[in-house]
Formats: sequence, C-alpha cells, structure tokens
Amino acid sequence: MMSPGRLAAKIRGHREILLMCDYDGTLVPLAPRPELARPGENLLELLQYLLRRPGLHLVIISGRSLVDLRHLLPVPGLWLAGHHGTRVLDPEGEISDLSPSIAGDIPWTKIFSLARKIAAGIPGLLVENKGENLALHYRLAAPGDAAAVLEEFRREVRPYLKYGLEFIAGHKVLEIRPRGAHKGVAINYFTRRWPRALPLYLGDDRTDEDAFNALPANGLAVGVGPRFSGRTRYFLASPAEVSHFLFNLA
Repeated sequence: MMSPGRLAAKIRGHREILLMCDYDGTLVPLAPRPELARPGENLLELLQYLLRRPGLHLVIISGRSLVDLRHLLPVPGLWLAGHHGTRVLDPEGEISDLSPSIAGDIPWTKIFSLARKIAAGIPGLLVENKGENLALHYRLAAPGDAAAVLEEFRREVRPYLKYGLEFIAGHKVLEIRPRGAHKGVAINYFTRRWPRALPLYLGDDRTDEDAFNALPANGLAVGVGPRFSGRTRYFLASPAEVSHFLFNLA
C-alpha cells in the first residue's frame, strides 16, 4: 500500500514517463452497467493538464471499443488502446491494428445471438457486443442465476474456441476474445515506442495481469481497488486515489 502522494513523488523526478491506465475500475469507479461508468469533468480536466507536462506520455488501455473510449475521453493528445489493447488510436486519429493473426473468420454474429438467447429473461444480465469480443455482465444478477448462466454460456460457447478464442473473467463479467488479444500487446507497443521512459501501468482486475506481466524490468505495476488480488508491488485503494495520484503527479 502506498499513498497517492508518495507514489507520485517516487516517479515525478524522471525526465520521461509512460503512464498507462485501465479505464473501468481504475480511472472511473465500476458501474452497474458499462454506459454508466462515465468520467467527471474534473477527471477530463486533470487528464488535459497532465498532457501538458513535458516528457509525459499518457495512454488509456481498455477492453472497451475505440469508439466507446473516444466518446468517453474526448481529450486532445491522449493515446487510446481499445479491444484489450489491440486497437491503438493516436492523437492524430490514426489507428494501428495489433490484433494477433487468426486463421479464418470468427462467427461473432452466431456467438452474440447464442449469448443473448442464454441470457434472455434473466434479470440483471447484460450481453455487450464489442465487435471483436463479447462480454457477459452479471453485476446486477442474483448470484444463483449468474452461476447457472455462466456455466451454460461456457458450455455452449466452448465449441467456438476452435476459432482461436478464449474466455477471460473480470469483475462480474465474463468475456470471450481472440487468444493473445490482451493488454500485454499494447504494453509492448508503447514501451518500444518510448524506450527511455519510465513505464507504469494501473489496473484493477484479471484482464490487467497481462499488462503487468508485459512491463519491462524497470516498470511499475500498480493494482487498484479493494478487490484487487493480483501480484503487484504497489497498490492504490480506489479510483479516487488514482485521481489523487494523477493530481500529485501533475
């Protein structure tokens, strides 16, 4: 555990910093539904202020789509990496595709229809179609209902894993995505782009473990939130503490 001020002081003296953050549960608190997890004006202003700091590169890496991230974070100069880091949008609007090569077309339409059929009529379940991955949210569902649907979802979707897909669990969400399409891909991309910068990554759940594991030896892994159970050297208790850290860094 480290206070936001102490963590900021630890890195503030570096000439060049590569600051990479998850969105949901890290920059903003988790919400019952994805569309409700929105940044406040203070956070947007803080990100704008940070981007004026010489030598600081700021990147948001998320399981959300680039369209979603661009809508939520309309901040000039910000780098965005969506679809678990496999689609990168630079400040000039250029998109880089870092997706792993997969043989054949993935039948996402069939998978999405199957997921909706399984979740139909169960209160509190939400199927989110992200285009190149799919998420089954069960934060609002009764635990018994969620467990039964998750079991059926895994069983019915398992035949589609032959297309090079995998399951990944997060906070009250189960996703299916292309194997190898994880946030570590984005970490490798950005650390190669700015090799002299001190890299650090802030994240709050299982999908962020790939990012932590991809950090170079001098990188700082910062876990966020009371439910965080991964292995990191540093820890902030909440998105509010992340905001305090960013403010102290700025």
